[in-house]
Amino acid sequence: MKKIILLYLVAATLGCNSNKSSTESVTSATQEAVKKNIDAEQLFKINCSQCHQPNQDFTGPALKGVVERWKDINLLHEFVKNSQSVIAKNEYAKSLFTKWNGTIMPPFSQLANEEIDAILDYCNHATE
Repeated sequence: MKKIILLYLVAATLGCNSNKSSTESVTSATQEAVKKNIDAEQLFKINCSQCHQPNQDFTGPALKGVVERWKDINLLHEFVKNSQSVIAKNEYAKSLFTKWNGTIMPPFSQLANEEIDAILDYCNHATE
């Protein structure tokens, strides 16, 4: 029940976001996640929580609002799947790498885009 309510709130909130290109992509992926019964909280705990927290910096940056900070959802997906390849070609990724003292984010190539989006939606709405 908690998962269904969370996913409903995520979908409803994203519909109000003014960043259309990112919102449309994330909303579509969120709907796909609901269809596939993706447990975003569990995915976050397994893949991200060792280095990230939703609402505060940890070993890596807080993930709340990351879609707005990146502006290009496709590049963000690519970064999650292989950060080093994006760092080599993107100034924003380079600045993050520098800010976090050269800490390398391991690749998460096993995650589908809709899983990444579901994790980020979970972080945007997490209260902890």
